[in-house]
Amino acid sequence: RYIGIRSEIMGGNIIGILARRLFFFNDTATTEIYTASRVERQLLGLHATEAAPALYSAKGCPACDFQGYKGRLALMEVLRVDADLDAQIASGANTRELARAAQAKGFRTLADDGVRRVLEGINSLDEVSRVIDLTDRLAG
Repeated sequence: RYIGIRSEIMGGNIIGILARRLFFFNDTATTEIYTASRVERQLLGLHATEAAPALYSAKGCPACDFQGYKGRLALMEVLRVDADLDAQIASGANTRELARAAQAKGFRTLADDGVRRVLEGINSLDEVSRVIDLTDRLAG
């Protein structure tokens, strides 16, 4: 509907949707470990009662040109459009309804993938926040 194509036509014609963002991953030789603050826990989707996780911040060295990062990886979200989502698209469901239905079936957003990478220590929260907007998590 937003791109000028009727939803009845789009239904039945979408197999899947892919989104990706490239980010730099930590140079493990120089990362520093610290405890997540209250705001960082919110950005990560953790409750205030949960223990603060160890996070990694990029520092830098001569090998990484004092950037703190080495190479790039992709954050990804892949939405497979099944019969249920297809029917919702054809019936003109709004974005919020489609997102709710996809997440009920296990769909993981770019933000979810980014948070997973931060908690695994692959990346810093600063770098993920640079490529993905996590601020909507502050409201919850």
